Amino acid sequence: MSQTQQANGMTQLTGTRKMTKNDERQAIRKMKILFRPMTKLFCPALRLFFCRKLGRKLGACDTQKLLSKLQVYNRRHGLNSQLLRDGKSVTAVRKIIKYAIKGRNSICHSNLPEIKANSKLFLTAWIQVAGLIGAKKTAQKLKRTRKFLSHNTKEFPRTNPEERQRVMASVFRKLELDKNNNWSQIKERAANAIEDALFDVIAEDFAIPMRDFMKKHKLFAYNTILDSYLDSYLQLKIAIAKCSPAHFIAPADGSVFDLGHLKVVMSSRHSAIHEQHVNTLREWPKFFKSLIYVSLGIGAPKAARMISRIYKSLVAARKQARRQIKRARLPPPILRNGQHVSIKGETIRMNRRISTNSQTGAS
Repeated sequence: MSQTQQANGMTQLTGTRKMTKNDERQAIRKMKILFRPMTKLFCPALRLFFCRKLGRKLGACDTQKLLSKLQVYNRRHGLNSQLLRDGKSVTAVRKIIKYAIKGRNSICHSNLPEIKANSKLFLTAWIQVAGLIGAKKTAQKLKRTRKFLSHNTKEFPRTNPEERQRVMASVFRKLELDKNNNWSQIKERAANAIEDALFDVIAEDFAIPMRDFMKKHKLFAYNTILDSYLDSYLQLKIAIAKCSPAHFIAPADGSVFDLGHLKVVMSSRHSAIHEQHVNTLREWPKFFKSLIYVSLGIGAPKAARMISRIYKSLVAARKQARRQIKRARLPPPILRNGQHVSIKGETIRMNRRISTNSQTGAS
């Protein structure tokens, strides 16, 4: 694709025709694939650029804030900035950053028509921004993601809960062993992994049923742009303002539907999208429970089951990690009759005998 064609593609707006269910499913899967490099590669590269430029660590900044900072930095410093322009004008750089922001917003607000049409162009903009800030390794990794999307246009299978549990057991084990009171890379990786799971269930399981619930109660019309910001914020805000517990299916225990869970779901969305790592590590069980609760309340038992499967896989992974750590800390088994036999309390008694014999021999 020539630079002219690419520029035209970047400025072209996607129509808002109604998408088929298959179109939506494929766009959601693409969106999930894009979310990971955005949060794990692109955002850290932007943060590192500003840390080096400013000579100090930044506070909590997500991709949105960092791209906005880059936009302001380019506008203020122009040709005197530390960006590696490679002959590009200030205006050209501004357009690249603007399109990178559009890519971020399309993913975080689930603009499915845009994602379906322009996912590779969004990645191209991120690659160009990575080049501007001197993040060569990040650019190469983003290129691999773009190549993957180019060669896998049909199927993007969702992560199997069992596979997620296996991966997360390792993540939780490292997290449990991390005794650093300060923020660490281990904590960040764990938060990223949990945010991936949160983003997945909100995008793939919760968003469409929530949209259908809002449509059923005529709170607003069907929109092909399945905006997760709307689903988790505006839609839920409207539901809180206009709906009573009677609009929702009552819990199985016969209690009244608790509208407070809607706010928790909003927080779960914000935590994942805005990379609120500390909040994610502290509140993720609460987030998943509320997503399950609200899914049942809006009449989406299938969504609730899928979210529950992911939640249970995370809980099982954490338990597995804790068991592995506990097992590793147990005293070694006693060798008896040529076999390793672990007998409760026997190790302590044997140590006492050895200690007593040693003292007797010494005297």
